[in-house]
Amino acid sequence: MSLFPRSEKRGEESSAQSPEPPLDEGGASPERATEPPLPYRRSGVTVSLPREPRFRQELLPTVQVVAGEQMLRFATVPEGGEIVIGRDADADLVLDHPSISRRHAIIGYPDSGQLGIEDCGSTNGVAINGYSVRQSAVRPGDLIELGAISLRLDLFTPDELSHLRRVQEKLASADTDPLTGLKSRAYCEDDLPEALQRFDENGHQVSAIFIDLDHFKAVNDTHGHAVGDEVLRAVAKIVLVEIRDEDTCVRYGGDELLVMLPRTDRDGAEEVAERIRCSFAHHDWQRTAAGLGLTASFGVAERRLGEPVVEWIARADQVLYAAKAGGRNRVGK
Repeated sequence: MSLFPRSEKRGEESSAQSPEPPLDEGGASPERATEPPLPYRRSGVTVSLPREPRFRQELLPTVQVVAGEQMLRFATVPEGGEIVIGRDADADLVLDHPSISRRHAIIGYPDSGQLGIEDCGSTNGVAINGYSVRQSAVRPGDLIELGAISLRLDLFTPDELSHLRRVQEKLASADTDPLTGLKSRAYCEDDLPEALQRFDENGHQVSAIFIDLDHFKAVNDTHGHAVGDEVLRAVAKIVLVEIRDEDTCVRYGGDELLVMLPRTDRDGAEEVAERIRCSFAHHDWQRTAAGLGLTASFGVAERRLGEPVVEWIARADQVLYAAKAGGRNRVGK
């Protein structure tokens, strides 16, 4: 696969667009060659796990959907190999969307040894960072657009990939809210009391984060309920990526989420809440709907020994109310 410099800006004629700076001998543009090393931010979604430092682990090039209903679908490019992305059931990364061709694009290692992408003659094309391409080098952090689907090339450790797989399993389980894939509110009545009893017996701390999306009614009023539903699905995925496998997230109300964090005190829960808040604020909501932005407010409460569920959640709700009264988009104190 011979690699081309990026060509025309997507949606514009190439004659009207100034060319992107040429690639150097290593395949990187001059300004990109000076970028700092990892860690870098991944589209407002970071995988947060207790693990060895990333520089001690193998980093695997992985293509991940970063917006829309298929957000978090991913495929890892094998060393020296390639992956096929498309609508066909045999593709390595299946994207079931009408704008995606059956074999839309290939990402792999051509003779140069540098990771590259090739359009397989798709109907709706391929773009890298907004520039339409037929063949091009791709680098970690690049935004890849295939038809109407936005993806990103990132470097993940095996631990991070395992966490993403478990997130997908949670979302697909049968006992969840049908829209978001989160636990339903019934969890707080049916399963949570028993779990809390075990925590009490073992002397384990547990904290709750109450999340309320800021001005969510305006999202539905401005963009429609279909966009509102897509936002809720994305919110659920962002939260599940940011929390541990042992943590639980419940869709408590229409736009309210409740996160339970075992073996976590108030300070630790506030750190998690702040991380989720930043991920919401930095997520590229424009790819869901033009002009869309989203923030949330958070209330945190560490459970007291033997405290009833209702009283514990009520205390978190009081802190959430203080966050909203203080201006929203913050973790209440």
